[in-house]
Amino acid sequence: MKEILPGLWHWTVIWPGIWPLECYFLRTDSGSVIIDPIESSRLVPIDTADDILAVIVTIGWHERSARLFGKRYGVPVYVPERDLCMIEDLEDFETYGDGDLLLGGLRAIGVPGLTRGEQALHSAVHGGILFTADCVGCAAKWAPDGMTIGGHPTGHPNPPETLSHLLETPFTHLCPGHGEPLIDTGRTAFEALLASGQSTSTGPPAVTYFPLT
Repeated sequence: MKEILPGLWHWTVIWPGIWPLECYFLRTDSGSVIIDPIESSRLVPIDTADDILAVIVTIGWHERSARLFGKRYGVPVYVPERDLCMIEDLEDFETYGDGDLLLGGLRAIGVPGLTRGEQALHSAVHGGILFTADCVGCAAKWAPDGMTIGGHPTGHPNPPETLSHLLETPFTHLCPGHGEPLIDTGRTAFEALLASGQSTSTGPPAVTYFPLT
């Protein structure tokens, strides 16, 4: 677990031996939130915090260890309302959607494409932090051929078509669900991706449990 900005920690779990799965812990003046967590060792900043408000799941695929973290710290778990049919383990949870203001000062921004309910999360601290779940990533699957970042190859293969609205939100840092965070260069890299028109398509559109419309 590494502090990548004051009050923002990041940890990675490689599963199943291939994909990096990113998790985040954000502390703000109004309290702390845990984003897309997976159980791991050495989570000292979380274990010693006394102001945790919630666990937030950004997309149905990222249920991960949300139930465990919610029970461990006695806090509610928030999941995207339009991804409820994907939830397998959670029994008690709250729902949220595009435009909602969440605990810890996070604002949800809908990014449907891979699923109907996927949400980016924006925090205004440190000049703006954007957590991008699965829609944008830095791992090889998302960013092939030397690209810095890319859209999900089946859910968001052409980022200008589905993700341009994220630039309406001020941010400096980008924290994807897969691949290393881009600190200080996140917006610049994202703008370059959209301007390039480069596609990360590697196959047919994503297979989902439901229509995206």
